[in-house]
Amino acid sequence: MKKIRKIKLKQTVTLVLNNLNVNRYCNISYSSTEQPKCKQVLLEKYDEKDAEEEKPKGRQKKSTKTDSTSQNKKKASRKKKTAEPTQPSLQNSLLTDFYPVRRSNRRCKSELEKDKQCEIEDKILNKKEEGLKVEEIANKGRGVIASKDFFRGDFVVEYAGNLISQKVAKQKELDYSKDPSIGCYMYYFTHKTINYCVDATAESGRLGRLINHSRTKNNCHMKLTEINDRPYLMLVASRDISTGEELLYDYGDRNKESLTSHPWLKS
Repeated sequence: MKKIRKIKLKQTVTLVLNNLNVNRYCNISYSSTEQPKCKQVLLEKYDEKDAEEEKPKGRQKKSTKTDSTSQNKKKASRKKKTAEPTQPSLQNSLLTDFYPVRRSNRRCKSELEKDKQCEIEDKILNKKEEGLKVEEIANKGRGVIASKDFFRGDFVVEYAGNLISQKVAKQKELDYSKDPSIGCYMYYFTHKTINYCVDATAESGRLGRLINHSRTKNNCHMKLTEINDRPYLMLVASRDISTGEELLYDYGDRNKESLTSHPWLKS
C-alpha cells in the first residue's frame, strides 16, 4: 500500500509541475530541453524519503546465500589463477633476447685426448721428428738435444725399428754380441700377452734410437700405443723440458751381465 501511495504522489507531482506555468512564478526562462529545477528538487526529496523508509530497522542476520556465493566466486577465481598455464618458451625467448646465452668454447677431456692421439698417429705414420737435434756429448758419444720446449706428456719421438718376435730378437742379440763394433739397440715389451721387440740396431737416420740412458736424471719415458692393430713405441716427456736439454730415458736393463759390461747403466 505504501509503495502504491508513493507512486501516486510522484505522478501527481509531475502532473502538477507540468501543468503549472512555473516560469511565471519564478521569473526564470528555460529552454525546451531543460527541466525546471523545482520538479527535480521535489522528485529528489521523495526519493530520499523512500530510501529512508525502506531501510531495515534493528539488526538483521546476514544471508548465508550471499556468503556462500562470494566464497564460491573467490574459489573460482583462485582456480582460474592456478589453472592458467605458463609459457616457458615465451619467457625464455624474451630472456634470451635481452641476455644472450653464453656458450663455452672449452672442449671435454675425451675430445682433447682424441685430438692428441690423432696428432701422435700422424707424427708416427709420417715419421715426423720435430724439435730435436743430434750433438756429440762427452763420455757418451752421440746424443739428442731438445731444440724446442716440450711440456709434460708431449710426444717427443718414436722409437723406430723393426718389430720382431721375442724369439727372433734373442737370436739377433747373440749375433750382435759377437761383433763389438755393433751396438745393441733392442727394446723388449709385451702387448696383448704377446712378447715383442723393436730392433733399432741398424742405422736408419731416426733419432729415437740415439737418445741416451739415465736411471736418475731421465726426462722422458717409453710408452706403448696401437695404430691399426700394430704396436708402436714412443718417447713422451716425463716433465717440462727446456730448449738445450739433453733427452734421456731409463733403458730398464737390470741384467747383471749388462751392468758389468756397461757400468753407465747404473747412473
